[in-house]
Amino acid sequence: MNKNILVVDDNELILYGLFKVLQAESFTVQVASTTQMALENLAYCPYTLCLLDINLPDFNGLELMKIIKDVCPHTKIIVMTASYLGSPELSEKINGAIANGACHFIAKPFNLCGIKEVVLKVLAEEENFHTGFRYNGSGFVKKSRKHPRKPCSENIPFQMSVIEKGASTRWSLEAQAVDISDNGIGLLAQFP
Repeated sequence: MNKNILVVDDNELILYGLFKVLQAESFTVQVASTTQMALENLAYCPYTLCLLDINLPDFNGLELMKIIKDVCPHTKIIVMTASYLGSPELSEKINGAIANGACHFIAKPFNLCGIKEVVLKVLAEEENFHTGFRYNGSGFVKKSRKHPRKPCSENIPFQMSVIEKGASTRWSLEAQAVDISDNGIGLLAQFP
């Protein structure tokens, strides 16, 4: 049976990365960068799984999770966040997500290969699969990186060639570095 997955996140690079890695596993994947887009997608398709950012700019992710559970009660939900995991506010949000039926929690930045493994395990309905919450008894903790990386606050200039109808054009662009995994960074650029 084909598995339908909805990914809801306001970061275009994360949407693109998750779309590619999950589509490569032969899942049908839809992405939504806003709550409105997510609700429109939910109206047309029952989803097996939803990967949901709990900090959306246009709506509370936990409230959206309740709506998803009302509309599609059998949809499994994995919550994601880039918030500081030691904060009491985030622990409260994650506890709320668990109470509302979230089956797993993923901290950003994450490794796309690791996400694939989590999704496959959740979809396989393995027993007692709640290990991803990383609860240490007093709160949720973030796994540390193998290699510490300094945050990059400056835009990164780069060039690329665009080939259309046999003609090549060289573009000079700037991109924001986005830290999405232990294995590297992504570049988020405005490209027409």
